[in-house]
Amino acid sequence: MPEVYCTVNTCQYYQPGNKCTANKIVIQSDNAGGHSSGEQLSQLSVTPAESNDATCCQTFIKYNQA
Repeated sequence: MPEVYCTVNTCQYYQPGNKCTANKIVIQSDNAGGHSSGEQLSQLSVTPAESNDATCCQTFIKYNQA
Protein backbone atom coordinates (compact mmCIF):
# COMPACT_ATOMS: atom_id res chain seq x y z
CA MET A 1 0.00 0.00 0.00
CA PRO A 2 1.33 3.48 -0.75
CA GLU A 3 2.13 5.88 2.05
CA VAL A 4 -0.97 7.80 3.08
CA TYR A 5 -0.72 10.97 5.15
CA CYS A 6 -3.44 12.46 7.33
CA THR A 7 -3.45 15.47 9.63
CA VAL A 8 -6.61 14.48 11.56
CA ASN A 9 -5.00 13.43 14.81
CA THR A 10 -8.35 12.52 16.41
CA CYS A 11 -8.82 9.59 13.98
CA GLN A 12 -8.14 6.07 15.25
CA TYR A 13 -5.95 5.45 12.18
CA TYR A 14 -3.72 8.47 12.80
CA GLN A 15 -0.13 7.75 13.76
CA PRO A 16 2.59 10.28 14.69
CA GLY A 17 4.23 11.82 11.66
CA ASN A 18 0.79 12.30 10.08
CA LYS A 19 0.68 8.68 8.87
CA CYS A 20 -2.61 6.92 8.15
CA THR A 21 -2.77 3.21 9.02
CA ALA A 22 -6.25 2.44 7.59
CA ASN A 23 -6.56 -0.59 5.30
CA LYS A 24 -8.68 1.35 2.81
CA ILE A 25 -9.26 5.00 2.05
CA VAL A 26 -12.54 6.62 0.92
CA ILE A 27 -12.33 9.96 -0.87
CA GLN A 28 -15.38 11.90 -2.01
CA SER A 29 -15.94 15.38 -3.33
CA ASP A 30 -16.95 18.00 -0.78
CA ASN A 31 -20.41 18.20 -2.40
CA ALA A 32 -21.10 14.55 -1.55
CA GLY A 33 -20.91 15.25 2.16
CA GLY A 34 -19.59 11.82 3.14
CA HIS A 35 -21.41 8.51 3.33
CA SER A 36 -23.60 6.94 5.96
CA SER A 37 -22.03 4.27 8.14
CA GLY A 38 -24.46 1.61 6.84
CA GLU A 39 -23.59 2.02 3.16
CA GLN A 40 -21.48 -0.50 1.28
CA LEU A 41 -18.42 1.37 0.04
CA SER A 42 -18.56 -0.45 -3.30
CA GLN A 43 -22.07 0.93 -3.85
CA LEU A 44 -21.21 4.62 -3.42
CA SER A 45 -21.95 6.90 -6.36
CA VAL A 46 -19.14 8.68 -8.16
CA THR A 47 -18.50 12.21 -6.92
CA PRO A 48 -16.80 14.28 -9.64
CA ALA A 49 -14.62 17.25 -8.75
CA GLU A 50 -12.92 19.85 -10.92
CA SER A 51 -9.95 20.61 -8.65
CA ASN A 52 -8.42 19.53 -5.36
CA ASP A 53 -10.10 22.56 -3.76
CA ALA A 54 -13.37 20.66 -4.25
CA THR A 55 -12.08 17.66 -2.29
CA CYS A 56 -10.27 16.93 0.93
CA CYS A 57 -7.71 15.00 -1.10
CA GLN A 58 -4.56 17.08 -1.47
CA THR A 59 -3.15 14.65 -4.05
CA PHE A 60 -6.12 15.09 -6.42
CA ILE A 61 -5.19 15.76 -10.04
CA LYS A 62 -8.07 16.01 -12.50
CA TYR A 63 -8.12 13.14 -14.99
CA ASN A 64 -8.35 14.43 -18.56
CA GLN A 65 -10.02 11.88 -20.78
CA ALA A 66 -8.71 11.92 -24.34
